Amino acid sequence: MTIEYPGDEPAVQPAPAAPRLGLTAVVLAAAFGVLVGVAVAAAAEGDHATGTALAWFAIVGTVFTFALGVAAVVLHRGRRWGVVAIILSLLANPWILTQILSFFATLTAS
Repeated sequence: MTIEYPGDEPAVQPAPAAPRLGLTAVVLAAAFGVLVGVAVAAAAEGDHATGTALAWFAIVGTVFTFALGVAAVVLHRGRRWGVVAIILSLLANPWILTQILSFFATLTAS
């Protein structure tokens, strides 16, 4: 039990925890990964305009989540999640995914 006197300073409250920027980046990168799946499904159904638009949106979004992941690592705001977000952003990006699959296709074709 503490006794407070009229001249005492009020107790200092701890600062609220910084938001987990890395975790936010992972959740957004996963959402863009799902969006890539929806884009592929739309293109497979014959709706190429929608598939293309969604793929471009996913490309821009994964670049944004990549930058958020890098910011989380640099600013120490969820560093491990930031690294996961960077990797997931690279794998969820349709253009990079196409480049990776094309590379492996050339290896198996040779």
